[in-house]
Amino acid sequence: MGATSAQGWYLFLFLVGFTLGPAGLFALGWPVALIGFALLAASFVGLRSIKTATESGTVTESPRGVAPATARPAKSY
Repeated sequence: MGATSAQGWYLFLFLVGFTLGPAGLFALGWPVALIGFALLAASFVGLRSIKTATESGTVTESPRGVAPATARPAKSY
């Protein structure tokens, strides 16, 4: 199953935050670290909102006209 555009953006936000947070702590200064950790928090909240939207049924999962695949017996050679 592929990822949605929102998942991709939140992953990108997570990677940038995960890079800036420790880099700010050890080399670039506290303002950069705070920005990085804020981006991490925003990515967690964003990904969580995508998950809850899917669980509540607001996102369509599949078209209604598609029939499920039929089960086939296993082949024994």
